[in-house]
Amino acid sequence: MSLLAQSLDKKVLQIDSEIQGDLYIGSSNSKTVIVIIAGSGPTDRNGNQPPMLMNNSLKLLAVGLASKGHNVFTFDKRVIAQIKNKHLPEGITFENSVDDVVLIVNRLREQFTNIIIAGHSEGALVGTLAAQKTSAKAFISLAGPAQSIDKILTKQVTEKAPFLKVKMDEIFVQLRKGQIVTDVIPMLQNLFLPINQPFIISWMKYEPTLEIAKLEMPILIINGTKDIQIEENEAKLLHQVQPNSKLVQLEGMNHIFKNIEKDEDNIKSYNDPKLPLHSELIPTITDFLNSIP
Repeated sequence: MSLLAQSLDKKVLQIDSEIQGDLYIGSSNSKTVIVIIAGSGPTDRNGNQPPMLMNNSLKLLAVGLASKGHNVFTFDKRVIAQIKNKHLPEGITFENSVDDVVLIVNRLREQFTNIIIAGHSEGALVGTLAAQKTSAKAFISLAGPAQSIDKILTKQVTEKAPFLKVKMDEIFVQLRKGQIVTDVIPMLQNLFLPINQPFIISWMKYEPTLEIAKLEMPILIINGTKDIQIEENEAKLLHQVQPNSKLVQLEGMNHIFKNIEKDEDNIKSYNDPKLPLHSELIPTITDFLNSIP
């Protein structure tokens, strides 16, 4: 029987008028809950961006942890409700995402004493900053970057199109000054839409290594050897600056926690909701959770 077919107690929680999520009850007697923060873009509580990217990565993760007796909360980002309601305000910042997680943690404290924050990709930095503000019990970085977003984006773009390096550098010079860039070349316009630029400006101020170094709590850093978005070395850099951390690199796991045997199957997995999680992911997280005092 697949994890998704198992019967689990799940409740829908409305945090405010725009943020809603699923609370998976793994243990009704436990006063601990894991808050899972999705990665970049309008990724929903299940790890999907309908209708294009449907892999159920976060739903599989939540169900897997709940099946081991852990309470888990996954949520739709505020931007999902805003898109649905056709009301996407200008000037959204990275700090808004952090504030939303703080809001969620404060709401969950009405029911749970211990909050464990787990962030995936971009969500790892959001979670790091939220953990600083909420006295979280522990923190889990899932494929979290170690470098600021301007460095990550420049590397990702120029690896495929080296001739765009100069343009990328010019754009980020202007963004670092807090200035909106209006003369973006067509090849980069989707990446640097005017409505997205305030978010990027606020996001690139944060160096993940500097922020994770501030945490004083048990930390688990997980990455996979088949991750084509966040390289293995990023996890090592995070681990090097954080003496409280445990580093685990799972052989064959990609960015969305699936086991990849052939490189050509990596991208395909992003649209395969039936593909199970890497077999060692849930045990790795469970062992860490059980070791927390």
